[in-house]
Amino acid sequence: MKHGAIILAIVGFSLTSLPAISQPATHVVLISIDGLHPDMYLDSSWPAPNLRQLMKEGTYADHMLSVFPAYTYPAHTAMLTGALPARSKIVLNQPKGSKGEWNWFARYIQVPTLWQVLRKAGLTTAAIEWPVSVDTNITYDIPEIWDIKHPEDRITETRRYATPRLVEEIEKEATGKLDSANMSEEYFSMDDNSARMASYIFATYRPAFLAVHFAEVDGMEHAYGRDADSVRLAVEAADRAVGVPLEAVRRSAVADRTAVIIVGDHGFSTSHNVFRPNMLIKDVPARFIAAGGSAFLYLLEATSKTDTLGTIKAVTAALDGLPSDKRKLFRIIGRSELGQMGADSSALLALSAVPGVVFGGSISANAVFEAAHGGHHGYDPRDPLMYTGFIAAGAGILQGGHIKELCVTDIAPLVARLLGVAFICPDGKIVPGILTNEFGGRDTSPVVQP
Repeated sequence: MKHGAIILAIVGFSLTSLPAISQPATHVVLISIDGLHPDMYLDSSWPAPNLRQLMKEGTYADHMLSVFPAYTYPAHTAMLTGALPARSKIVLNQPKGSKGEWNWFARYIQVPTLWQVLRKAGLTTAAIEWPVSVDTNITYDIPEIWDIKHPEDRITETRRYATPRLVEEIEKEATGKLDSANMSEEYFSMDDNSARMASYIFATYRPAFLAVHFAEVDGMEHAYGRDADSVRLAVEAADRAVGVPLEAVRRSAVADRTAVIIVGDHGFSTSHNVFRPNMLIKDVPARFIAAGGSAFLYLLEATSKTDTLGTIKAVTAALDGLPSDKRKLFRIIGRSELGQMGADSSALLALSAVPGVVFGGSISANAVFEAAHGGHHGYDPRDPLMYTGFIAAGAGILQGGHIKELCVTDIAPLVARLLGVAFICPDGKIVPGILTNEFGGRDTSPVVQP
């Protein structure tokens, strides 16, 4: 990412006008900071005053668990469905067989979403640069989508799929002209403009549910690793961006009826080696799809059960034949454990690397193992480096609250409960210690189907 010498003014403010109350909220603002890990708000050396202010005024978690793989699109889908990848069917960022396209379209999701449920309940919604949000169920939608030939440009293709005339309205009233430079993944201005969009939509239309995604922290971590000066600069920029929609909430007439939730989607590990397992199985009718710190094995073509078992045996033998210093860098996850983890049900098996090792999908690279740099995610979500973050404050949220753990699947039932909508999710639950006592407990009413 190009950022040069950037001086960022941190927007600090208090949510004292958003006290916890024992009734459902009328508005929920969900802000995702891609690549957020808990020390970014738990450790005061990170420049995140807005996040720490929210911690003091609401409830925060020591950590939040992602999904397997700990990846952006499966995790964000889990937040909006309460479903693990095996059930949502958003199992990776990209569909299998992708030629560059990602899972941009909500029609790929195979379980009910918050967008659908809230629309059926008569509530308005909004999404800004949210993954898997090309969706006609969203009232005010500026989705994350791009031309695969220009993946850094996050506005040109978006115009085609956004709510008609909404981008043009926001350009006129809030941001000025948006283009491939100021909505580029390579610059902090993308998160700045996403924040202005969210602020304008909340101030103008008051959606019951607004979700906005900030991507630049993740970009810096991919480039430089988990903890670098550039990553801290990105956290400072993201924290400033968080302050923009929060200020719109504070200025509004519905501040005391609004809940604000800050989430991440996965943690990060600094990379030092890449492992290309497909180079070991060139003669086997199966291939691994790499997902950062994990890799999933799929058949190249339909085969009998006997042949499938033979394929698994051959792949396992090739992996176990590596020298001990290489074999110890990953573990094999069988079909039974993948099922328990809610991972892709069509994968024969998966590999999970130790932190620092990432997988590559090439079958013809120079070497099976090579040095790597930067950072990645996608590891087993139970690895502490994959832990992500959670903070909530405002209407219906316990003040002074502190919980140990929740999962990304627990966000959907929390939002639904705050808005007073019944939504039982396949894997999500209401985690004790977040909501005020009068508004806590598990929802046992029937799910609202779309």
